Amino acid sequence: MVSLISNLEEHQISSQILGKKQLYYSLEVQEGERQAVDVLYVQDGEDYVRLGKLQDAWHDILKEEGRRDVHCLLILVPPSTSEERYHYYHPSGTHHDKYIHFFHQELVPFIEKQIRETGKDIRKKGLLGDSLGAAVCLALASEEPKEWTHLLLQSGAFNDFHANKIRNIETKTPWNVYQVVGSLEESVTYPLTGETFPILSANRTLYEKLQLIADHHTYHEEDEDHLWDFWRRDLPRALHYFLTKG
Repeated sequence: MVSLISNLEEHQISSQILGKKQLYYSLEVQEGERQAVDVLYVQDGEDYVRLGKLQDAWHDILKEEGRRDVHCLLILVPPSTSEERYHYYHPSGTHHDKYIHFFHQELVPFIEKQIRETGKDIRKKGLLGDSLGAAVCLALASEEPKEWTHLLLQSGAFNDFHANKIRNIETKTPWNVYQVVGSLEESVTYPLTGETFPILSANRTLYEKLQLIADHHTYHEEDEDHLWDFWRRDLPRALHYFLTKG
């Protein structure tokens, strides 16, 4: 039985839409002989490695008894600054639309072309993010709902923009949605702007809307606050959902 977690590899893609070279990382996880690839795009990519202990989460998953035939490619996309993160991820950000277009028109086609050039097929295509990163995951999926199979949303900082996006999707989607939020996250202040997010109630509202259009939806409320320690401990469960559902 082949078992592998690759080294984290650093790459750049020249983006005409963003007007810059965008940094991203790749991490490949494989156990067994399956050739078809599950691709997971990760917002706040560096934070998921450093604070979310992403590689440790994968080691734990591969230790599970009975785990077989895993082949997952993670594409981790980090913003360069807190300000850039806001303007890419928040719907009021000055570059939010550009970031959405960059993902769909440049990054995803580039990654998928590389995969197919190796003779491999793509089986699942998912998005993972926390807070505003989860919010931009939902915005990305809402623009091209048929293109995504899995959304892993940790404490999403959603607002009316995202609720309206979901409301405007009139048909069922292929989405398998993993949604988690803390019961202590009702009033979370974003330090860069001072904006307060009612994250708990926003997630409850969105859960009701997502149930109407998602192929499958799982929702968890935990006795937790808006902290990386929460998302780190939750991450193995989220990744397990990506591997086993759909």
